[in-house]
Amino acid sequence: MIEVKDLWFKYGREYVLKGISFRFYNRILVIIGPNGSGKTTLLKCIGGLLKPTRGKIIVDGKDYWSISESERLVLRRSIIYVHEKPYLFRGSVLQNIEYPLKIRGVSSSERSKRIRFAAKLLEIEYLLNKKSSELSAGEARLVALARALAAEPKYLLLDEPLANLDQSRVSLVLKVLKEVSTRTRLIIASHRQQVLSLAEEVFVLEDGKLGKLSNDYCLV
Repeated sequence: MIEVKDLWFKYGREYVLKGISFRFYNRILVIIGPNGSGKTTLLKCIGGLLKPTRGKIIVDGKDYWSISESERLVLRRSIIYVHEKPYLFRGSVLQNIEYPLKIRGVSSSERSKRIRFAAKLLEIEYLLNKKSSELSAGEARLVALARALAAEPKYLLLDEPLANLDQSRVSLVLKVLKEVSTRTRLIIASHRQQVLSLAEEVFVLEDGKLGKLSNDYCLV
């Protein structure tokens, strides 16, 4: 379970997150809100990429910023954050997907198995030997997602996972996320209507504050 307790975060003098608290113990949580509402900052705080100005992030009973660095590393590797504009390393698609497996000490045979599985799941097997610099924005998004899935995290944080995808790929990603939610818990931040079809729970983030979704809320 992930628990967020009275979370505040500011850039300079301006607070972009204001007293956010919730518990996440279902399979899929969707956080919606307009651009600039703080969704990315919230995901980065949950993922341990940003330290809250105040408040707590508790993952599986451990206060993320109060434990030792070695404990934090173990906890951090159970959570993967995929940015709205995914960063890919130089080299091939296969090397990109393989990287997090290498740093986790996954054996060569197991790495190969996971890479092929993730690529097949997202229908990008034909891209494995292609250079990351040659990918379209949509292809890069699928590769970043495959890289995250191959690592088999306990928690997967996805920032606008449907961006730059055509409708057929949107449908594919929604199907894959539904499937993997049986073994990986998902927190999805988006302003897209389609993600609501996945949600077990939905929050709205506006002006740095979190609330429940109302019937009159308008999505793209």
